[in-house]
Amino acid sequence: MAEIALDALGAFAEEVLTRQGVPDGDAAIIAASIVFAHSHGKGTHGITRLPIYVERLQKGLMQAITPLTEISGAPAMALLDAGDGFGQVAAIRGMDRAVAMARAAGIGLVGIRHSHNFGTAAFVARRAVDAGMAGMVFANAAPAIAPTGGQRAVFGTNPIAFGFPAPEGQPPVLLDMATSLAARGKIRLAATNGEPIPEGWALDEGGNPTTDPALALAGSMLPVGGAKGYGLSLVVDILAGLMTGSGFGGEAKNLNNPDGPSRCGHMLIAIDIACFTPREEYDAHMARLIAATHAAGPAGAVSLPGARGARYMDGREGRVPVSAAVMDKLDRLAAQSGVVALPRS
Repeated sequence: MAEIALDALGAFAEEVLTRQGVPDGDAAIIAASIVFAHSHGKGTHGITRLPIYVERLQKGLMQAITPLTEISGAPAMALLDAGDGFGQVAAIRGMDRAVAMARAAGIGLVGIRHSHNFGTAAFVARRAVDAGMAGMVFANAAPAIAPTGGQRAVFGTNPIAFGFPAPEGQPPVLLDMATSLAARGKIRLAATNGEPIPEGWALDEGGNPTTDPALALAGSMLPVGGAKGYGLSLVVDILAGLMTGSGFGGEAKNLNNPDGPSRCGHMLIAIDIACFTPREEYDAHMARLIAATHAAGPAGAVSLPGARGARYMDGREGRVPVSAAVMDKLDRLAAQSGVVALPRS
């Protein structure tokens, strides 16, 4: 396991992307999403995907430029077409649009069609939080979950995120969850590293429990909460896929699929908290809520969503772990792209 400087990780990703024709500003967003993932302990959604992005760009399965063409709109909503570009760019610029509408109308809702996976949903929700607003993120994905009673995967792990500002000195409340028991990225990373996955995460193609990540990727993920998780995945597929005009009902493709663009969809919401309560009052109430939550258990035993991620870099001296298998892929990518390889320590 290598230890890589976080700023070097971001700079490497940005340089590789710009050499593939990704505009500077867009490459910066994608690199920031990779840094966010690693700095919050979600490395499965970070630099591991950079070689996949490059391969898709070179094969014409993903576009270097993300146009965000407006399809329809209203005072507090818009539908944008990402043109098979980068999910991070589409989602962040879409959330910025939602925030701008919320400043004028109290709420902003942006649907995005024909996009790709955007890494961590919390990265997008945090964009609204940094603007002083509440944010909601829904995204559909390639088939990974079978509906309750079924054996064939139809719905994605379909991430959901909610973000809320917190008083000064406290990390924001950021709930980022898949509708499966575990994120599919964790299974892909286990397959890359040649490691088993825990029991209870997934089934093989025959509907049998498995700890083999390859069999799990060919089979289906188990939904969180049984039928409730399946229901949540269905709802996200409707919101982010069907309603936006993206792939739905098993039509969206994952990043490793060579048969075409992912055609994933996103639904992004920003809410101006000041329309409900003055920010000072909101902060006071949030402080009470945080204190009450912490008081539910022994000191240090209870965390709010997002708190552990916010503390992930504590004591790490700006460095994050990257597996040897992933580093080998990045070294090959560096040589192919003509950039300096990431230094190990």
